[in-house]
Amino acid sequence: MAAFTPTFLKAQRQKLVEERDRLQAELRVIDQELIRLGQSQSDDGAGVGNHMADEGSDAQEQENDLAVRANIEVMLGEIQHALTKFEAGTYGICEDTNQPIAIARLEALPYARYTVQAQEKREVLGTFRPLPSVR
Repeated sequence: MAAFTPTFLKAQRQKLVEERDRLQAELRVIDQELIRLGQSQSDDGAGVGNHMADEGSDAQEQENDLAVRANIEVMLGEIQHALTKFEAGTYGICEDTNQPIAIARLEALPYARYTVQAQEKREVLGTFRPLPSVR
């Protein structure tokens, strides 16, 4: 690993675990909401007799929940990848340059895979799209 202190690494790992747990809880809430929306539609006879605005509102809510869910799944994948890097002893090392990632960047984005410079290069080349925000 880069020259990160044990205290820093412990704090970063804890941030990742807490964020993973928070996102998993959020997924459970979204899944319950999607189940509720599905039951609501089936209980109402799949739209028979419902006002079109109500059906559209439910469909939009379901679409929004699915989009947020997809973003959360991406974030969970990034967090799991970062946790795996802890186990491999490569946390905080840029995957493109093998250089240490700045502490300030890791504090802001604990699952960062790349230095700022490597990230910018990837974005210019179109080889990496920015991660979605779930907040």
